[in-house]
Amino acid sequence: INAEYGEGRRGMRPATTAAVLCLLCLPLAHTQYATGIADAFVGAQHWNESGWYADKGLLDHYDGYFCLCTCQSTMEGIFCSGGGVKPDGVTAVAKFLGVFSEEMDGTWTGSLAAYNNTKPFADRFRMRSPGGRSNYTGVSQALGAESFVWRGYMSGVSCEYGAKCSHMCAGAGMFAEWERECGDARPARVDN
Repeated sequence: INAEYGEGRRGMRPATTAAVLCLLCLPLAHTQYATGIADAFVGAQHWNESGWYADKGLLDHYDGYFCLCTCQSTMEGIFCSGGGVKPDGVTAVAKFLGVFSEEMDGTWTGSLAAYNNTKPFADRFRMRSPGGRSNYTGVSQALGAESFVWRGYMSGVSCEYGAKCSHMCAGAGMFAEWERECGDARPARVDN
């Protein structure tokens, strides 16, 4: 019996309880994603997709380029900005913001929100490694006669496509550094 808690009452002191609860929470905290992981997302990728458009029907196997110009790491994930371009490497599809994180099974997922275009959309990604090949599914945020859905895949970051994203990422220091590294004969990133 602890007199501090009153007659007949047993238990831990408040300070001890707080310390135990704090220790139980530690495994849930995630350390900051490393800067090198954020760097692995920066670069150019080639995409292929098929989509069903409410006003056009099925469009089969068209392509373009996915440009992540800048990525930064936080405790919660890797946050990126960039854009998509048509095969000419100049005509913008949209600018976008993305966030990526590592899942419990070691795979990576990401979400992308497109903006600065007439038909905003969102994509959901799944990949084995940062900057690696991925599959994605996208849906339009436009309702009615201009709605669309698509499914596609990306090559993974590759120096081979750098020129296609140079216009979209002009002025982005991280992309410029990635291009310099490509000039130093850095091999394409590919996951197995």
